[in-house]
Amino acid sequence: MSEVVEVSFTPLPEDDDFVLDQLTDELEEDLRDIGEVRRLEAPAGPGDKGVGEVVLATVAVVAGTDPGYVQALVDLVVGFLNRNQGRKAHLRIGDVELTIEQATKAETTKMIDLVRDAIERSR
Repeated sequence: MSEVVEVSFTPLPEDDDFVLDQLTDELEEDLRDIGEVRRLEAPAGPGDKGVGEVVLATVAVVAGTDPGYVQALVDLVVGFLNRNQGRKAHLRIGDVELTIEQATKAETTKMIDLVRDAIERSR
């Protein structure tokens, strides 16, 4: 069975909806290399009609516990952060939340272990 990992990133003060949409597309495209990815819909409010809006700066990816998969997930998120300086990424797996910010190789290795453990615990 696979778990869903929610991946989001922090916007910068100068980001508008267009920039956030483009960056969300970029993150979604990166993560599509390792599995099924979808954007999350914003909760509909009372009186809202039609299709719900998507949440900017957040995607969900179906994850597995295979060490290669988890490493690819973390590496792709770190790569996204390296291309988009000044941002943090947040991964939520069940009730576990982790933050990545310009990680070193040692921190990336530790994050891979933490993400794999969080996925296994959330099952």
